[in-house]
Amino acid sequence: MSMQLRREWTPFIRKRYALVALLPAVILLSVFVLYPLVLLVVESSTNGFEAYGRILASGSGRKAILTTFTASLIVTAVVLVVGSVIAWTIRTTTRPWLRGVCWACVLIPFWMGTIVKNYAIILLISKEGVINTALGWLGHKPVQMMYTTPAVVLGISYSLIPFAVLTVNAVFQTIDLNLLRNAEVMGSTRSGAILRVMVPLAMPGLIASGAVVFALAVGFYVTPVTLGGAQAPFLAGLIQTNILEYFDYPAAAALAVILLVVALLVMIVAVGLVGTGSIRRAITRS
Repeated sequence: MSMQLRREWTPFIRKRYALVALLPAVILLSVFVLYPLVLLVVESSTNGFEAYGRILASGSGRKAILTTFTASLIVTAVVLVVGSVIAWTIRTTTRPWLRGVCWACVLIPFWMGTIVKNYAIILLISKEGVINTALGWLGHKPVQMMYTTPAVVLGISYSLIPFAVLTVNAVFQTIDLNLLRNAEVMGSTRSGAILRVMVPLAMPGLIASGAVVFALAVGFYVTPVTLGGAQAPFLAGLIQTNILEYFDYPAAAALAVILLVVALLVMIVAVGLVGTGSIRRAITRS
């Protein structure tokens, strides 16, 4: 009798089957990502680099570029600091109620829509908001906080802190707390142990998280328009103005290319510093 041989199971598939399985993703990526990007670059260079020259020569263009990238850097720093404190508290606390409060502070804003979060900020900083009402009770005059760059930084930071916490917490979970206790036994202070032991171990994750937060911050549209208005113009708002009011599509495309290039440069620098693995984990965990 002839014995029928069965092929041994393996988790790997042949190269030709892998290419066939990958083909739908390649088609979708080409149609919905690569093709629009090519059109964007072509549209921005319709008359050479004239659109870029007009943007850099105009005061509104320079102000939007400066405001966007400066505010995004501040947001990145604020989000990393606040997110790291919350994530470290979640990692080290022995009080279940405190860990639950921290997770609630992270997840509730994460689940809320952008409009709801912006309205919450407005209730705090508007002329009749909570902060100015409290200042009035103390005998102080109301402070103009709406339609300023700090208001935009506050709103974007409030939206992005959950992304930083989720990413950094995953990094902190890999750190052995006994290392910090050993450092304290050897004579280090608590803050010294954190700075000399925890921070270097978490640095790749912090850099990766910062790159992701910056890339998200530069593309915000609703929050700068709602909380900043004309006083804190972001590139996303200027792009909309060029499309809907001026019908200047080359200028809008050039602004979008500038936004994309800067975000990509930040990601490339982060990849060079920490490697693709940390960036991939930061994106998937956030």
